[in-house]
Amino acid sequence: MSAGSIPWKTGGGSPDCSFHAKDAIRSLPWPWWLYTGNGILLGAAALLPLLDSPVGSALFTALMLALCVFNYWAGSRMEAPYAVPRSRVFLACIALSAAFLASSILATDTPWLVCICAAGTAGSYALASVLHYRGTRR
Repeated sequence: MSAGSIPWKTGGGSPDCSFHAKDAIRSLPWPWWLYTGNGILLGAAALLPLLDSPVGSALFTALMLALCVFNYWAGSRMEAPYAVPRSRVFLACIALSAAFLASSILATDTPWLVCICAAGTAGSYALASVLHYRGTRR
């Protein structure tokens, strides 16, 4: 992102510039690769209960760490690593995705249910991505 494409970079320096920076990031669409990367990592994490317990747990921890690092890195590139979108619909879909992920972890004894929960995790995140992108596109 260049300084000309970031709204708060082109104006003068105001005392509450960091507030405006985070507010501007919350109102911008994310890069397409961020939506895709998050969806792949979440979907893979939801499928990990199908593996053996020690291996699945270690991979789940590694994937969640990778998800955090990936989002922090992407946020740092946009100069607001902790900014969360303000769209209520997006946040509701993310909560649904988290519920599907938790359900897949709890359903380790039923492989078909884990697969359904993994599809729900990826599908609800995909819906959140589309709604966020369409809601912030100008």
